[in-house]
Amino acid sequence: MITPDSIRSELFIVGKELAKAANAIYDLEVKAEQAELLAQSASDKVFLATTGNIEERKAMARERSLEEHGLAVIDRAAYNRARTKAKHLELEQMRLMASLKSVQHEGA
Repeated sequence: MITPDSIRSELFIVGKELAKAANAIYDLEVKAEQAELLAQSASDKVFLATTGNIEERKAMARERSLEEHGLAVIDRAAYNRARTKAKHLELEQMRLMASLKSVQHEGA
């Protein structure tokens, strides 16, 4: 049987997870931004150090900075995954609050 106390307990757990998620999201966003800046910097350095026409220099810059761009994509994906998880936790929190209200209303 679902009781108000069991729902409150679940709400407490979800609230703690949401608090952790907020910090994780910030950290992951900073990491993703830094990785993107590093990737762009690596590409720019190769572009400036390479000779040839503009298209050749762009192609060389893309090729030689693939690893940095790949890492930036991975970091951005981790950030997006954390945001999605936090959104699911928020939805779970709302569902639990609605359940609590319903159970309290039935008991009254």
